[in-house]
Amino acid sequence: MGTIFNKSGGYRRLYSFNFATIVHLGTISFVRRFVNWKDDPLGKLAGQMIGASRSGKQNIIEGSERAKTSSETEIKLTDVAKGSLAELLGDLEDFLACRGSTPWSLHSDDFKSVSALTLEPFTYTDDVLHDYWTYLLREKKSSIRGWSTPTQQS
Repeated sequence: MGTIFNKSGGYRRLYSFNFATIVHLGTISFVRRFVNWKDDPLGKLAGQMIGASRSGKQNIIEGSERAKTSSETEIKLTDVAKGSLAELLGDLEDFLACRGSTPWSLHSDDFKSVSALTLEPFTYTDDVLHDYWTYLLREKKSSIRGWSTPTQQS
């Protein structure tokens, strides 16, 4: 099989991009399920959470695409992606606190289960776009299988 990626633009093969994409899709599902429009009538919380997760994913794409012309830009955009995902984490912590809950303990089975998640490597044929989304949706489904519904912790 021939190489389909130049020295830049190979983001679909990056574990960080694949995981960030699953986080983005999961954030959309989370917001739809748990962020009630009555509690967020202007959509600010929902918009911020989805925007931060999307920014994490999209900045990895942009950094990867610019890698061939500027390693410095690639590094800066990767840092922006990391910051966006940290922003999402802060929103999730605030979401829990507003509802009288706390993040999972490092020792909880739920935390250990999520922390142990791994993704299979992405392999492709000449139909990269189709192969990628087939792969990603399969990985998303297997990543969330067996997770318990979030419970309120004191």
